[in-house]
Amino acid sequence: MFSTPIFLIKGIMEAIKNRDRSKFLATIEFFPEEGKYHFDGHRNCGVSLSPEETLKLGGKCPVCSKPLTIGVLNRVHKLADRPNGYVDEKKVPYKSLIPLDEIIAEAYGVGTSSKKVKEEYERIVSVVAPELEILMDKSEAELFSAIDSKIAEGIMKVRRGEVEIAPGYDGEYGKIKIFKEERVNSLF
Repeated sequence: MFSTPIFLIKGIMEAIKNRDRSKFLATIEFFPEEGKYHFDGHRNCGVSLSPEETLKLGGKCPVCSKPLTIGVLNRVHKLADRPNGYVDEKKVPYKSLIPLDEIIAEAYGVGTSSKKVKEEYERIVSVVAPELEILMDKSEAELFSAIDSKIAEGIMKVRRGEVEIAPGYDGEYGKIKIFKEERVNSLF
């Protein structure tokens, strides 16, 4: 069994505690908007609202006038002791990522459990690099030379934060889109 040396654990704890940005470079996260209760809303009416919109509506659904289910972001706003947009200079930055299999699936227009996605994922991580290195560190040129251009484009869009986000609300997961809906030409 693998055992982590105690000095390594102490070093990690110290970097976190002291916010040492030379050692603690960033955290890696999913997009928080993907959570089921990020925004306020009312699932039955298909209503999703920011905390500001909820406040303007007095906490009531604009469709049925029943109380909205209040989301996490609203609670964060209520607890905040700083203005919106405030950035603490000592704060360790974060990076929001989308798993490689989800990028591949969206690039191909299929589900993550499809054979095509599984095979391409395995090929990429065995030939190019481990997943996190692909998502965060490989240069754009390396990505475009080693993998399908649509997948490489997706990875770069995620890195730049160029994604469309529909926040989750009232028990509905949020949705993150990398590629805009492409118009399909029809013969009809």
